[in-house]
Amino acid sequence: MTFRWISTALLIAFSAAMYGQEQGSISIQSTPAGCWVRVDSVLVGKTPLENLTLSAGPHTVQVYPPQNGVWNLEERIYSIMVENRKSHTVEAIFNTPVYINSIPYGASLLADTTVLGVTPVYIPFESNRDKSFRLEKEGFKPYPFVLTSNKPLLAELETDEGYAETREKPQLFGMIPKRHIKSKFTLLAATVATHWASFYFKNQADSYYEKYTQTGDASLRGNYWDKTRRYDRLSEITLGVSYASLAGLIYIVIWK
Repeated sequence: MTFRWISTALLIAFSAAMYGQEQGSISIQSTPAGCWVRVDSVLVGKTPLENLTLSAGPHTVQVYPPQNGVWNLEERIYSIMVENRKSHTVEAIFNTPVYINSIPYGASLLADTTVLGVTPVYIPFESNRDKSFRLEKEGFKPYPFVLTSNKPLLAELETDEGYAETREKPQLFGMIPKRHIKSKFTLLAATVATHWASFYFKNQADSYYEKYTQTGDASLRGNYWDKTRRYDRLSEITLGVSYASLAGLIYIVIWK
């Protein structure tokens, strides 16, 4: 009997809590439509949303614009107070941003010293109305302008005649820059010639050493041995010169 009484009391209390809770509703619209909506960080769907039931009290509504690169990609956040048995409406409006491009493209868009992006670029119009901007690109004159319209802007940049060319000069065969071209060919020729000479002297030393091991004449053995040592020494010297010229060539190509 006691258990039944406790169960009945709990059921009555639960029912009272369920049916006695204060509730209201909200409708969420957006321009453009099809924006994702979160209520208290819970994803509830896309706009338009009609008569979404919520408990009475404070709530946070977040509306996200469509992710298509055309609209100003900034979410809208609203703090609302839902009242019991009342409906509320939230309307989020996303303005089309201004399209800014330049000829040639790839210019930096700056507001004071802050880089906002590189052309082509979109920026919000309403929050930047009547503000001063400029486009900058290496080798071209700065292009200052004031944002007074939401129409697309195409800026034709003028070449800066006083611009000092600092880019890498054209390359030889697509690999070696043309600076110090005489030094490079000289070192390349020295590397090849001395390496070939080292190979030649080494073959000569091997040839005389073979004669040295095969002859039985004591006088010839001494002569062959001297020539073997001489050509070995020449081979080592020319090989060292070859490595030195190769190192110089690498230094000029990579670091100069």
